[in-house]
Amino acid sequence: MLSTTLEKPLFYKNKFALRFELGPSDISLWTDSKREAINEDYFRVAANRATSIFRSAFSQNDEMKICYQIFSDGRQKIRKSDYFFKLFGKLSGKPMAFSEHRDIYRDDLEYKRYCIKRVTISDVYTQDIDEGKVISTLINSDFGCRGPSLHGQLFFINSTRGLVFHIYDDRGMDIASDSKQPLESIYHEQNSLLLDYDRDYMDSLFARI
Repeated sequence: MLSTTLEKPLFYKNKFALRFELGPSDISLWTDSKREAINEDYFRVAANRATSIFRSAFSQNDEMKICYQIFSDGRQKIRKSDYFFKLFGKLSGKPMAFSEHRDIYRDDLEYKRYCIKRVTISDVYTQDIDEGKVISTLINSDFGCRGPSLHGQLFFINSTRGLVFHIYDDRGMDIASDSKQPLESIYHEQNSLLLDYDRDYMDSLFARI
């Protein structure tokens, strides 16, 4: 049973993890000095990087769970009208469970009424999802003007390989696991995309001497 903590930042909350840079540092996010026009080349590169990493982490026949969660003060709920259910509309026949959690983000859940609302879709296989549409939605999280985005947090749990995949925004993404083994091949295949700021730690875990 995978015990990886579903809490941002995934990389810092789990011992065995990888952190990747999606948004290219050598391409400006904006095409003008007033920051009014988005540079689509930046998002194209970010999406291509995310897709490449996703394909290293998931094979077509891998079984997965999809977890979507939001902060709630007791009034906010995950509703069937939320874009999440449109994004994964083809999975409407899959097992779906709603739950509340107070064992994560404890510092942010100061009052008793605060909690994390979560919906989990099970018995999903990689081939069941439109990875391009999902990745585009996630990197749009801070730029809804580009298209649909999610207001909560989305985690893919690869039950076959034993890892968790999370794109936090256009800048980057994390993959975590309970052990090194599920991450080793991804570390080597996608080494050029590892975030340099945290590279020393990742090298200490995975580099072969």
